[in-house]
Amino acid sequence: MLTELREKSQSFGVYVVFGMLIVVFIFFFGPQSEGCQPSSGPRVDFNSWAFEVGGEEVSQREVEISVRRQALFDPDFDDDPAALMALRRQTAMQIAEQAVVEHKARQMGLAIGEDALSRYILSDENPDYPLFTDRDGNFDAEMYRARLTQQFGATSDSYRRAKRREVLVDRYLAFLAGQVQVSEAEVREAFDRARRTWNLEYVELDPAVYAVDVGDQTAADGVAYAKANPEEVEKYYTDNKQAYDRGREVKIRRVLVRKPKDADDAAVAEAKAKAEALRAEAAAAGADFETIAREKSEGYYKSFGGDMGWQREDNTSESDYAVYAKLDKGQVSEVVESPIGFWFVKAEDVKPAVKKTIAEARDEIGLILAKQNSLLTATRERAGEIITAVKGGGSLEEAAQAAVPAIPTEEALPDPEDGTEDGTEDGTDEGIEGAEEVIPEPEDGTSEPPPSRVKTTGPFSADRPQWDRIPGIGMSPELAGKLDALTAEKPLVEEPVEVDGKLYVVRLGTRTEPDDAAYQSERDTFARRLRDQRAAQMLGNWQAVLFGPVRQREVFRRFSGGALLDVIEEAFARNEVKINTDAYPAVQPPATPAAQ
Repeated sequence: MLTELREKSQSFGVYVVFGMLIVVFIFFFGPQSEGCQPSSGPRVDFNSWAFEVGGEEVSQREVEISVRRQALFDPDFDDDPAALMALRRQTAMQIAEQAVVEHKARQMGLAIGEDALSRYILSDENPDYPLFTDRDGNFDAEMYRARLTQQFGATSDSYRRAKRREVLVDRYLAFLAGQVQVSEAEVREAFDRARRTWNLEYVELDPAVYAVDVGDQTAADGVAYAKANPEEVEKYYTDNKQAYDRGREVKIRRVLVRKPKDADDAAVAEAKAKAEALRAEAAAAGADFETIAREKSEGYYKSFGGDMGWQREDNTSESDYAVYAKLDKGQVSEVVESPIGFWFVKAEDVKPAVKKTIAEARDEIGLILAKQNSLLTATRERAGEIITAVKGGGSLEEAAQAAVPAIPTEEALPDPEDGTEDGTEDGTDEGIEGAEEVIPEPEDGTSEPPPSRVKTTGPFSADRPQWDRIPGIGMSPELAGKLDALTAEKPLVEEPVEVDGKLYVVRLGTRTEPDDAAYQSERDTFARRLRDQRAAQMLGNWQAVLFGPVRQREVFRRFSGGALLDVIEEAFARNEVKINTDAYPAVQPPATPAAQ
């Protein structure tokens, strides 16, 4: 076959055909070609202008270089005509923004010579350089020419113009960043914030854990509290809306029998029969549904004994919830077929639907808040006792041990097998709440101290992401504002700190002050860091805005533009930039699948 083709290829006719193919290829894909054009919309005229900045025109060819680079490197590139038109418009706008900054650079007198530009293009500073190298990483002139003409649709001159703009923008913005100055006082303050540290000791008092006797609140107390605190009642209702306005909830356990992949009718029937048999077994009197699910179910919830938790209208599918909603507590559903297999469920428990307006729930919420408030007040008194004891010279640990009852442990709880109903000699529950923790005595006869009530934050500095978040304690602007006043002479925060319904008694453990010698050795590092931060605030992430993927251009502009964007937008507002809207009409980019 190959021999026959070689013989026929010698004919004059084949030479003519090959010649015609070469001419067509050069015409459509050579450096003067327009490349692949969309079937609709304006066509690219490489020799025509794309936009004008400061009286200087930029050709469509230079825009097309970037368009093709985007298409080359973007794995999600869509060559749909509408998407391609949007890409070209976005690219033209981005290069116009580059040209605005380049124009500013030229006005300052910045320039780059031909030799320096060549060195940049042939160095790894050029983002395109890896495209021009051989397998050993060495520059390949043939590869360079092929990439420019066949993939970028560029001439050497147009590519060099694009790279000259890139260099001038870089130099101009580097110059602006270099003008940022920081004072000695700013550097020292930044150093002090990073090197001054606190390590706090604290006692956590959770009213829900360290319960104290606050007496019984009556319904009348709830009515009075709700009347006196309407905003607090409204907030509680909003924060706990599901407790007052919810549909029927069912606690579900499920058994699933999967359909085999690509199963025929016989295999599907076999799976259904297995599910029906398991359903009969699980619905029988005295059956242990959890064990059946753990041993015989085939779904994800098998290892949990089929437990799927509380199912509501808003956390499951409409069709599944329709099955659950029909069940009363203890009932087992019929077998249901789904795309993955056959399943049935048991209603372990049921919560009826609740529909209470805030007016209907007001007094109930008032009673809850009245109890919480009484408990918090009593706990605050405990915290005050600790603070008073520490002020009097006692240690934080000793004061906490004296004021805070131990948490009952399993060893401290009554033994139900001692012949009484609740484990006490007389059958009462006296002494259970707040019972002291039973600490087993060691064999050597000595007694171990009770567990420590005091915790520590660990060292932290003012130079942290959230200045009002205290390690181990949480968000507390109140405590954060008192840190600077805590010293070895006055280590105690003299009022309990409330965070998320808990109270904290806090004192300074250790405080480390910045060292002058360390400042001298680290000064330059902190000064450079400050200048970089200031430059980032001024210029934003200009690399991403001006040279990043155009598909993400608006995101970069919105979140990392900095003051640089103001300069660019002013140039557009003053009509210093003119876009060839015939070649690059404003179009709406197609929505991505995620957006749809």
